[in-house]
Amino acid sequence: MNQAETSYATVLLNMPHVTEAVPDAETAFQTCPQLVDALSNPTIPEAEKFTVIDRVFPESLRTFLKVVCRNGQIRSILDIFSEYHALERRQRDCAHAVLEYVTPLTEAQLAAMKKMICAKTGKPQVQLDQKQNPALLGGFILHIGDETYDRSMRTTVRNLQKSLIRR
Repeated sequence: MNQAETSYATVLLNMPHVTEAVPDAETAFQTCPQLVDALSNPTIPEAEKFTVIDRVFPESLRTFLKVVCRNGQIRSILDIFSEYHALERRQRDCAHAVLEYVTPLTEAQLAAMKKMICAKTGKPQVQLDQKQNPALLGGFILHIGDETYDRSMRTTVRNLQKSLIRR
């Protein structure tokens, strides 16, 4: 993250009533890349961009998004949101992990996974983002910060192939 993204994320973190609005705005920008293109296009008048912001986003985020747009930083909005989430987790003393899986884990498995993540990170709670990935064939891949725990069938099969080729 650059300093500007961190600064915008800090401002966003200190704004009232944005906790519920940020994920929806993030989804809007992720699913509609044309939105970023339009809001960053120098040939579109600022008033038109602001009209789009007023129509698409909740009131709690409009002023913030207009400032980001006016300052020419709207292309970084997903990075700003990402940094916002990181700052928010740090404020709550919460670890973050991403779990890729083929079949969803049971509640007991999820609880055990979260307990293990808390033990590894030393944090009292964890935000576990889950993503289904059928390409893994089975098992899971867990990303905690820079560490990756790959217990997928895909990797097991690849390792077996490599060991057979070496013989």
